Amino acid sequence: MKKYLLFAILFASCVVFAYSRDYAIVIDHNCIDISKVPLNWVEKAKQDFVLSYGHTSHGSQIVTGMELLIDDENSPFQFNDGENSLRLYDYTPQGDLGNPDRVTWAERTRDLLSREDNSINMVMWSWCGQVSNASREDIQTYLDLMSALESDFPNINFIYMTGHLDGSGIEGSLHQNNEMIRAFCAENNKILFDFADIESYDPDGNYFLDKGADDGCYYFEGNEYKNWAEEWCERNPDKRVDCDDCAHSHCLNCFNKGKAFWWMLSRIAGWDGLATTVQNDSTEYGLDVVLEQNYPNPAETYTNIVFYLPREMTVKLDIFDMNGNLAMSVINNVVYPQGKIAPIMINVNKLPIGNYEYRLIADNVVKAKTMAIVR
Repeated sequence: MKKYLLFAILFASCVVFAYSRDYAIVIDHNCIDISKVPLNWVEKAKQDFVLSYGHTSHGSQIVTGMELLIDDENSPFQFNDGENSLRLYDYTPQGDLGNPDRVTWAERTRDLLSREDNSINMVMWSWCGQVSNASREDIQTYLDLMSALESDFPNINFIYMTGHLDGSGIEGSLHQNNEMIRAFCAENNKILFDFADIESYDPDGNYFLDKGADDGCYYFEGNEYKNWAEEWCERNPDKRVDCDDCAHSHCLNCFNKGKAFWWMLSRIAGWDGLATTVQNDSTEYGLDVVLEQNYPNPAETYTNIVFYLPREMTVKLDIFDMNGNLAMSVINNVVYPQGKIAPIMINVNKLPIGNYEYRLIADNVVKAKTMAIVR
């Protein structure tokens, strides 16, 4: 059997061929189709993990979404409901990543994990607005504290998180701070639950961050104030999601985050993330090689590239400047299986500002698209 080399997906979003702490796992808007997650990995996650989740109101959106997945007693996504369910210590420890300050959460985590009776092997904390007004030094403090915890508790899975949207768009300090977190996670092989990215797209992949989207799923189109979640539900009445409350937001936003959470647990449990079937791929893409537009585009510190192969093929993926000079080699003659190779996360932080062409060669088939890097 041919071995599919992993270096080309060193920073894979949602899908890395096999879980390893040598690779970053990024959970974003591509990770909300729960039907793609094999239930055997959901079951393994429930058996393997005991999770503490420190948060306040915004962080509760994930738990609300998890609750929406439990439509009956036979749902595979049970938590805190007996032997065959995930053990989740919700609101534990108290506070969030900025409440009561920007360091107490780490002290409380240490106290929790140092207890003799500790059974927790996964820790997640969320923000509640504090990324918006954080300085670069504040974000670095967060990253340093997380790294120190990982060093001192090497058998614990620590989940990084971005801050929720606030309407300030691509140019806002929130986005810049989130980009700093994303770049750190990509460069240092962390697990990131990209809270903000999930809020930036509807389930069809339409992008709203550049339209000033906020945590309530509201955005501007011209002078009109719209809500992408409500619009999506109106277009898809059979998939509409309703709930008693989704803190600060629309129920669809909570639902997406709950589904992404189980995708994340399954990935950490060992799922390779390869979910798209051959039949579905062939129906969607046909028999040609397909190279999709990168996202985000324009990019600042990282971007994602997706491509589809109609059969097993040897792949080369490079980035060129507009003078035809090689700027970065991403994949160098790696054999990939048939199917949709879902997002390859590429760190472009060292590339100068400007326009580039990314070029895919699969066997003798050449596909190319342009992208921009801005800062």
